[in-house]
Amino acid sequence: MSSVNQIPEDQKWQALLARSTPTFAGNTTLPFGFLTQTLARIKTENREREIFERIGLRSLFVAISVLIAVVGVSISVQLQSRSDFDPAVKSLLQADDVPIS
Repeated sequence: MSSVNQIPEDQKWQALLARSTPTFAGNTTLPFGFLTQTLARIKTENREREIFERIGLRSLFVAISVLIAVVGVSISVQLQSRSDFDPAVKSLLQADDVPIS
């Protein structure tokens, strides 16, 4: 894109970005020594471990909650449709009442 077709504000922003590039170039390489880099790496690893632990605990709580809900629904359905005997036991008891000659 030629500079003739550019908006004056765009030219100002591009000039400011071009001037600020050397300022941020130093951030690409760490100016720290071995000890500082090692401590920074350990801190980052600890932070990642804490995040994974939190995610793991949350998923564990969700799984336990779902399990409790399923058990609750299963028990409530079973209690609502509860009869004294299983159908197979009922048929056996009815067969006992049949006179055998």
